[in-house]
Amino acid sequence: MSSETSTLPAGWATILDEVHRRLDHAIALADTRIAHLTHLELDSFADQHRQAIAQWNVRLQRLHDFLQSTEQVVQSVDEILQQEESSLRGHLTKSATVRQKLAESTGRAIG
Repeated sequence: MSSETSTLPAGWATILDEVHRRLDHAIALADTRIAHLTHLELDSFADQHRQAIAQWNVRLQRLHDFLQSTEQVVQSVDEILQQEESSLRGHLTKSATVRQKLAESTGRAIG
């Protein structure tokens, strides 16, 4: 193809050749890495992951235990707050009763 009929700007063929060369080089490097991976000790690799998973399990169990103890504290506080609310409502009811009796007795004394 002549440069006069090419749809690519001048110099693009060189750029595309360079991209092609770099891709070939990258593929060759990846193939080399893959070839070396087969020589890894897979059991050792699996053991490392098992150990990491075991450590995470221990951490998760500690977190679970902590959350359970926190839930118990929250339940205790909630019970105490409910008792105190009940007590305050009782005092409010008594106060309303005393206020009403005072209003009635004051009204009788005035009237």
